[in-house]
Amino acid sequence: MLLHPAKSPAVVQSSNDIATGVHDFHGRLGITSGRRSSEARRWADAAAEAKDKALAAGAKGVGAARTLGTETLDRAGSVKGRLSSGIAERTRRRRGGAEERDGEG
Repeated sequence: MLLHPAKSPAVVQSSNDIATGVHDFHGRLGITSGRRSSEARRWADAAAEAKDKALAAGAKGVGAARTLGTETLDRAGSVKGRLSSGIAERTRRRRGGAEERDGEG
């Protein structure tokens, strides 16, 4: 898609002329070419298509970010649970050891 709508037909025509020349040259060399010629479209249609593609790509990115965020939040919750359990266990052990010392003295 070109940003200047008035110049786009000329650019498409030039591109097609060059492609035709390259295709003819490949034919003389015995090389097959699978390139199609570009189609001239209304500039507004091309711009709308580019916008739609960008929105679709953005939506995919948002979905991926949401999934990653959810997974990260789940992992953080799991780590938090293990960490708090470990701290609570160490605290119980320390209190138990202090009570034993108090009972001996």
